[in-house]
Amino acid sequence: EGDFAKRPDAKWAPGERANVIKRDDNLHPEGEFTKRPDGTWAPGERANVIRRDDNLRPEGDFSKRPDQKWAPGERANIVRRDDNLHPEGDFHKRPDQTWAPGERANIVKRGDNLQPEGEFSKRPDAIWAPGERANVVRRDDNLQPEGEFAKRPDATWAPGERANVIKRDDNLHPEGEFQKRPDGTWAPGERANIVRRDDNLQPEGEFAKRPDAKWAPG
Repeated sequence: EGDFAKRPDAKWAPGERANVIKRDDNLHPEGEFTKRPDGTWAPGERANVIRRDDNLRPEGDFSKRPDQKWAPGERANIVRRDDNLHPEGDFHKRPDQTWAPGERANIVKRGDNLQPEGEFSKRPDAIWAPGERANVVRRDDNLQPEGEFAKRPDATWAPGERANVIKRDDNLHPEGEFQKRPDGTWAPGERANIVRRDDNLQPEGEFAKRPDAKWAPG
């Protein structure tokens, strides 16, 4: 009931600021400051290198690895064990199955014991209407520029300053004559002689050939 109490219009005013109190400093430097002495460069001291005598010396001759000659390796004989598992009796085969249609249960439709009563309430038809919009309130601005704005001065183009080019004199001059690359003539290169080693693998016996396959109807 009644009118709503609105927020009072607040006017801008500068806030209160406490005064700055600067305390006196009771610490003062006395005398002169000692500076770091100017150090001149000098080489550091380095200990003398002492090389100890070696009391380990080889005695006798070094034993070299003996030269190994190629020899064929030994291969174990293949041992085939006898099989102690043997089938006994006749094998049972799967009986031949003939196709038959499967059995299907009859469809049972149950009666419905739920019935609607009365009339259904429909959604009312909505009519378009413009929405409510609050009024725009524009506050007064309490900041105003004073004086004139300083504009950027118009810059005119001018060529930049360029240092003068100083060309130093060259104190390096060639003396004598230049040695050229000698003219090389083509010559065949040296090639090592071909050494063919003897073959120590020889076939023994006769080779088993693939038997001649004769065509036969499948």
